[in-house]
Amino acid sequence: MEIDKPYAGMLQRAGLGSVSSVLHCEGDCLAAWSRTTDVIRCDPAGEATSVYVKRYHYPRWRHRFKGMFRGTLFRKSRARSEYHALRLMRRLGIQAVRPVAYGERRILLFVRSCFLITEAVPDAMPLSAFIQKFGEHRGTPRSVEIRREILVSLARQVRHMHDAGFVHRDLFWRNVLIRCLPGDRFEFYFLDASVGRWIRMRRRRDESIVADIAAMGAAAPNFCSKADQLRFLLEYLGVKTLDPENRAWLRRVQTQSDLLRPSELERLRRGRVFAQADAEPVSAE
Repeated sequence: MEIDKPYAGMLQRAGLGSVSSVLHCEGDCLAAWSRTTDVIRCDPAGEATSVYVKRYHYPRWRHRFKGMFRGTLFRKSRARSEYHALRLMRRLGIQAVRPVAYGERRILLFVRSCFLITEAVPDAMPLSAFIQKFGEHRGTPRSVEIRREILVSLARQVRHMHDAGFVHRDLFWRNVLIRCLPGDRFEFYFLDASVGRWIRMRRRRDESIVADIAAMGAAAPNFCSKADQLRFLLEYLGVKTLDPENRAWLRRVQTQSDLLRPSELERLRRGRVFAQADAEPVSAE
């Protein structure tokens, strides 16, 4: 287990100071669950911050062998990969959630379980949940202004990430947190970056950038107008109109988005069960 030093005392006091204690912790709130993963929120008494614990389990040998072929046998587990990816993002000036610790339990070098602990962002919620709730207020004058501010701010932050050379490679709405600021402004935090990479070569990076924007647009047609989607793309590209080169690039993005859309919409539907209600969306009435 590796712990970011400023958080060592807090995790010990919260009963999260060892691999065994983290894997057996029930937490204060179940945020997500599947057969092999779960996410819990822990609110340690007397502490100024809460943390999220994301755990990956490989209960059967076929799961462990599958992980082996992805490089976990002699290299990083998924939790360790995300821990270092988030640290790298923050060093590059990208607004990502702060990783607190990661840990692994192995059997004969095979990963049996692993986990990542991140600091909770106060008053933030997944962008996917926010957009679905905010959609209830679409059409009012204030909602139009707020939606534009969200799209412009998000486009700038994604572009900043790509300009820094980092590609997320899993950039769906559910992997972005949104937090409301005074004056109808918004900020965003990236998470779930276990497959993210800093890529120096522009040509190699371009393909992953297309995939990132395609992931962002996978669910967009169901919640945003075409004008909203175009506004995001124009702000991201830093142009006022699309030239032929931009349009060719956009066709590549749309092709990938169309392939991702059915599975992503299904994930969003299932994810509503665990949607966080800690931060209420801005009223657009």
